[in-house]
Amino acid sequence: MRGSPDHHLMGFFAGLCKMASISPKDGPVAVTGCSGFTGGHMVRELVHHGYQVRACIRDASSWRGKDSVDYLSRLANVDVIDGCDLFTQGSYDDAFGGCSGVFHVAAVLGNSADGKSQPLGSGDVAQDVYDGGMIGTQNVIDAINASGSVKRMIYTSSMAAVSGAKGASLPKGYEWTETDWASDDVNPEHWDHPRNSYAKSKVDTELFINAAAAASDGLWDAITMNPAMICGPILFKAQVGQWIEQIGRLAGGLEPSWPSKYDMYYNIIDVRDLVKAHRLAAESDADHKDSHGGNRYVMHGSGGRSALRFGTEVAAVIQENFPSFKLGEPATVTGSGNAITIESNVLNDCKKAKEVLGATIRPVEDTIRDVVETSIELGIVTPQLNV
Repeated sequence: MRGSPDHHLMGFFAGLCKMASISPKDGPVAVTGCSGFTGGHMVRELVHHGYQVRACIRDASSWRGKDSVDYLSRLANVDVIDGCDLFTQGSYDDAFGGCSGVFHVAAVLGNSADGKSQPLGSGDVAQDVYDGGMIGTQNVIDAINASGSVKRMIYTSSMAAVSGAKGASLPKGYEWTETDWASDDVNPEHWDHPRNSYAKSKVDTELFINAAAAASDGLWDAITMNPAMICGPILFKAQVGQWIEQIGRLAGGLEPSWPSKYDMYYNIIDVRDLVKAHRLAAESDADHKDSHGGNRYVMHGSGGRSALRFGTEVAAVIQENFPSFKLGEPATVTGSGNAITIESNVLNDCKKAKEVLGATIRPVEDTIRDVVETSIELGIVTPQLNV
């Protein structure tokens, strides 16, 4: 009923949601993890749309740091903030002070938690991956609370927090959405196994961030983006790793190396579409919490293609664009002679992000081509030509 307490409360919370949206006029924004692939692209996207950006990196003296700083310092309206370490309390305080928004992109990944890339970690891969999410995010949240100015946090989670073990039992054609959690219907003992440290970290960090935002009493809110395998053009050499490296290896006539040499399905999202969706989420005054699945957005299903088999469909796109290249081949038979069984039973799309945020998705063929072209330009890939 009009004028009832519930009506006033609804108006109050709607006002908070609108208040949390940001624009370039609201002051600088901070981005964590800017020596990485998504972080570097996030800075570029924000600069293109008029933002003053504080680009947070851990160590400007490392080779990755030097490479990223060389690129970031050439962008307009970017201040590089060195010494922002997920494992160091207070290291983000100066970077976040006076900012209207924080794009928390930084993460500890399985291929970087080697005891060297994260010098303040324990050296145990599974533990550092999990702690990078939980301890690192606690430090980020503490800096947001200390700032007194941050209105919105955009967190880069993963489809690893959405899809999971239950996929094997789902009916063919099932589509993952924001209501799915990787921990659904999983035996706790299995879920706590070190092999699930990344997915567990992303699930727990999402829930942790949501609780912290709620505890801020309306000072700031949080929105989560859940991307699939992030691919696209490489801006500087330090960004090379994970899925883009494997596409480059395929184009360069090499066998894939991570997470294994075996053929598999790739679920690709273009990094440019992903960071655009991050920006749109930050600027949106939609009621994210009351949308399908709450304040999270699946970013998956590039150009209407849900999953592509690496050794056939991805290879075919490369071959069509670069017909003179001799391509690598992922293994399809194990060392014991057993054939690798490959099938994709579920679908992926980002309908909600397109409908609520106005996100746009380019053809996956463009993404794969741009990975290869920039790999060649930066000298990461040396094509082997067909004889």
